[in-house]
Amino acid sequence: MIDYLVTVLTEGSIFAIMALGLNIVWGWSGDFDLAFYGYVALGAYMTLVLTVGPATDPTTYILGLTLPFPLAVALAVVSAMVLALIVGAIALRHLRGIYFSIVTLGAVYVLYVVTGQFVPLFNGYNGVSGLFDPMGDVLGLDYSSYSFFYLGLCIAVLIIVLLLTTRLNGSRFGLALRSLREDERAAAAFGRDIYVTKLKAYVLGAGLGGLGGALYAGYLTAFNPSAWSPVETIILYAAILVGGRGSTRGVVLGVAVMVMGLQEATRYLPEIANQPSFAPALRLIITGVVLVLFIRFRPQGILPERRFRDKDPAGKGDAAAVEPVVTGPKLDTGAA
Repeated sequence: MIDYLVTVLTEGSIFAIMALGLNIVWGWSGDFDLAFYGYVALGAYMTLVLTVGPATDPTTYILGLTLPFPLAVALAVVSAMVLALIVGAIALRHLRGIYFSIVTLGAVYVLYVVTGQFVPLFNGYNGVSGLFDPMGDVLGLDYSSYSFFYLGLCIAVLIIVLLLTTRLNGSRFGLALRSLREDERAAAAFGRDIYVTKLKAYVLGAGLGGLGGALYAGYLTAFNPSAWSPVETIILYAAILVGGRGSTRGVVLGVAVMVMGLQEATRYLPEIANQPSFAPALRLIITGVVLVLFIRFRPQGILPERRFRDKDPAGKGDAAAVEPVVTGPKLDTGAA
C-alpha cells in the first residue's frame, strides 16, 4: 500500500508541474496549445539520451552520454524551450484561436512521425530505456529507499515551481498576459507587445513541460512514442479546467482530482470477460463527462482565478482602489 501511494504521489507531482506550465500558456495567455505534450516528450527523451550512455546494438539514438541527472534535466529543459521558441515564433506571429491550435497540432504530429520513423534519432517506435535510479548510486540508496527519495525530489521541485509561478502570477508579466487574454487590441493600445509577451509565456510554459518530462523519464525509466497519446494532453487540460483555469492553486487541485483521484479510482473498475479495453474506455468516458459538467455548470473551476477590477466606492474617481473579484476566464478560443 505504501509503495502504491508513493507511486501515485510521484506521478501526481510530475503532472502538476506539467499542468502549471500549460496553465501559463492557456490559463494566463489564452493560447490553446496542442503541441504541449511534445515538449514533455522532448524533455523525457533528452534526459534519457544524456544519461543512459552509448547505444548498443540493435538500439540506436543520438548523443548517448552519461551526464549527471541534474545536468541532463537542465539541458532537457533548455531543449524544450528552444523547440518552443521555434514553434512559437512561427505560430504566434499571425495566428490566434483555432488556427494557432491547428498549427501546434501539426507541429506535434510532425515530431511524432519524425521520432517514430527516423530510428537513429531516439530508436524509433521502440524508444529509449535504461534510466534506473539516476541518482541512487551517488547517494548510495537501494531500490526501496530510492522511490521515497524520488518522491521527495518531485515534491520539492513542485513546491519551487509553485512558488515561482505564484510570484509570477502577480507580477507585471502575469498581469500583461491576462490583459492579452481578455482583449489583445485593448492591450496593444496601451503599449503591450502582443507577439513578444505571448512568445515569452509560450517558451516559459514549454520549459516547465520539459521539466515535467525530464522527471517523468526518471520515474518511468524509459520513453517511446506510444506515450504521445492525445489523452495525456486532454487530462492536463481537464485538470486545469476542473481546478480553475488561470489559478495556480486551482491547477494543483485539479491534478489531485483528475489525475490522482479520478484516473486512479477508475483503475478499480470491474473487468468484463473478453473485453480488456472496457475499463480504459470507460475511464475516458468518465473524464469526458466530468469536463462537460464543469463546462456547463462551473466553467470557472473549483478554485477560480482571483482577479481585480477598478472600484470607486466613494465616487471620487480613485483609480487606485481595487476590489478582489473571484471569477473565471472566458473559454472562447475563437480566432482574434
